[in-house]
Amino acid sequence: MSRKNLWVNDVYEMLKERAMSSTEISYKLKAKHRYNPHARKVTLVLRGDRQRFNELEKVFVDSSLRRDSHSVSLWGLTGKTYNQTYPYNCLTVFE
Repeated sequence: MSRKNLWVNDVYEMLKERAMSSTEISYKLKAKHRYNPHARKVTLVLRGDRQRFNELEKVFVDSSLRRDSHSVSLWGLTGKTYNQTYPYNCLTVFE
């Protein structure tokens, strides 16, 4: 893994508890990393690691910068089951 994408390991740990949208992941990484990735980069990098991450569906989010809501990817771990409603808690026991 590239040194510039070390945040991916933090995302893996976050997704053990519940599924998150790419914008939520970006926001939570802001507390841990000086240069957190934007939501689009989160989606592109996680799509490249299909062994660990699974793009569950598209969810709609509101934005203060856009006039209308827009869809973003909802991410989970491969092989895990998540609740279908927010906060998308993990239903599978994690080892």
